[in-house]
Amino acid sequence: MRLAISVEERLAITLRFLASGDSYRSLSYLFRVPQQTISKIIPECWDAIYRCLKPDYMEVPSSEDC
Repeated sequence: MRLAISVEERLAITLRFLASGDSYRSLSYLFRVPQQTISKIIPECWDAIYRCLKPDYMEVPSSEDC
């Protein structure tokens, strides 16, 4: 049985992808995680990051003056 991929490793994969633009194939070799798994990890992790940071950094202006 395989162990689950840790939250820390999921974040590392996602941040590496966002910072470098590496292909899923390259990330697969680097982290020893199948490409198919990486293709699920990155959108899930990015969505979690977005939902956490959106209220603080992406507020919708409350008036037309902004």
